[in-house]
Amino acid sequence: MTHTRHALAVATTLVALLLAALLAGGCAPKRSITGIPDGGTQEPRPAPQAEPQRARTVTLSTPYDSKEARRKLVPGRNTVRGTATARLPGGEVKTCAGKPVTLVPVTAYSSERMFALYGSDDKGTLRLGQGAAPPPVITNDDPQYLADHPQTVCTDSGAFVFKDIADGQFFIVTGFAWQAADGKPQGVGLMQRVSVSGGQTRKIEMKP
Repeated sequence: MTHTRHALAVATTLVALLLAALLAGGCAPKRSITGIPDGGTQEPRPAPQAEPQRARTVTLSTPYDSKEARRKLVPGRNTVRGTATARLPGGEVKTCAGKPVTLVPVTAYSSERMFALYGSDDKGTLRLGQGAAPPPVITNDDPQYLADHPQTVCTDSGAFVFKDIADGQFFIVTGFAWQAADGKPQGVGLMQRVSVSGGQTRKIEMKP
């Protein structure tokens, strides 16, 4: 029960604003006692542990321009509607229900940042949790970057909408977690670029 509560607690805190922390879970390795010929025992030895993977560090070369980002977030006439889902190997579908979705205008800084995290500034997936490599750590991320960008929350069906968006290009970013069959928390971060203009409604489907 303790392990289940721990896994659920980790899963529910996965995306504070996405990709900031790696999911972790599981138990400490068991210690084994090995018998010796005279019938006694020797001191317990810890089971060998694999070396933890180290997160790659990235230093962005482009300074963040808060004024530029906010100019691109002035009200407009466009709408972006979307869904964010992930299909598990067994066929079960997980969604972003109850999780935040962030709208980020495309700038030199946000493009470099997305490429650092996702390996692309068009569309990408960051897998989190047991067995996944730790997400990159941006050494000089500007705290104002996250503060500037609007968010919405996914509905129970995993749908979201941003209304009154100005003409331009934007990144849509979200992430969500679940408990795998073995009890370990797993998750994904999803990013996709969209372009809107002329009062259009753009529909997207975000998937790994």
